[in-house]
Amino acid sequence: MVALTLVSAATLCAAVIPISHLDPATSKAFDDYVTAYEKGDYTNFQASGKLWVDRQCCNCCGKPAAFDENKPVTEARQNKDVANGSIHHFSGSIRVNGATIEMVRKVMQDYPNYLKYFKGDLGSAKGERQPDSTPEDEHFLTNLFLVQTTLWISVTYDSHYDVHYRRLDKNRWVVKSASTSFREQRDPKNAAAGLFPEGEDHGFLWKSNTYWLIRERDGGLDMQVDSMSLSRQSPTGFGWWGTKRTKDAVDKMLRDTKAAIESVK
Repeated sequence: MVALTLVSAATLCAAVIPISHLDPATSKAFDDYVTAYEKGDYTNFQASGKLWVDRQCCNCCGKPAAFDENKPVTEARQNKDVANGSIHHFSGSIRVNGATIEMVRKVMQDYPNYLKYFKGDLGSAKGERQPDSTPEDEHFLTNLFLVQTTLWISVTYDSHYDVHYRRLDKNRWVVKSASTSFREQRDPKNAAAGLFPEGEDHGFLWKSNTYWLIRERDGGLDMQVDSMSLSRQSPTGFGWWGTKRTKDAVDKMLRDTKAAIESVK
C-alpha cells in the first residue's frame, strides 16, 4: 500500500553531495531495527488491539485530545546514526469518524488513484495483486515513483515494495509494506537520464518499511502509521531538517489518507 516514504535526509543541493555507498552493515542495522519493531508494536497490536496513542500520557500533553478531535498526532520514535547511515522512525495516529475497514481497504488498494489521493508525492503508482493472495492476506507488489521537492533539493525515486494487507478479525486490519528496491533518478527533471545503481547514489533514501495498524471502533476507524527509513548520515548541522521532513511527511500521510477515505464514503 501506501509506502509513501520519507526522503528525510534531503537537505542540500544534490550536486554538492557526493555519491554514497550502502554497505551490508548499514543495511543489516536497519533490518535489525525493523525486526525489533515487528516483535514489539506490530505483534502487540495483533495480540491486544492497543495502539501507540493509547499509551500516551493524559491530556496534559494534548495528544489524546487531538486524536479524539480527528487531528493527526505524531512522535519521533527513532532518529539516530548507525554504521554509515541513519534510521528515521516516526509514529502517527488519526481517527476517522464514520469510516470502516472496507473504506480504507478500498483507498489503499486503489493504486490508479494514488496521484489524486496523495498529491505532490508521486509521479506514478502501480500495484498488482499476487496469485498467493487470500481474503485474510492480500498480497501486492507495487511500484511508486516518489517525488520530493524542497527549496534545497529535488529527488525522484523508482521504488518497489512487497505489501501485505492482513485481516486479523472483523475489527482489526494491518498493512506491512517493505521496500525491495530504491533507485534514484539521475536527473529528477529528465527520466531519460536513467537511474543510479541501487545503493550507489546520494543516499537520501536507501530502504523503507511502512506499517498501518487499524481498528474499527465506536463508529469509526483508529489508524496508526509507522514509517521507518534508512538514509546516509545527515551532514553536520542539518539533522534537524531530516527530522522535520520525516514528521511532516507522516502528518501529511495521515491527513491525505483520512481525506481519501472520506471521499469514498
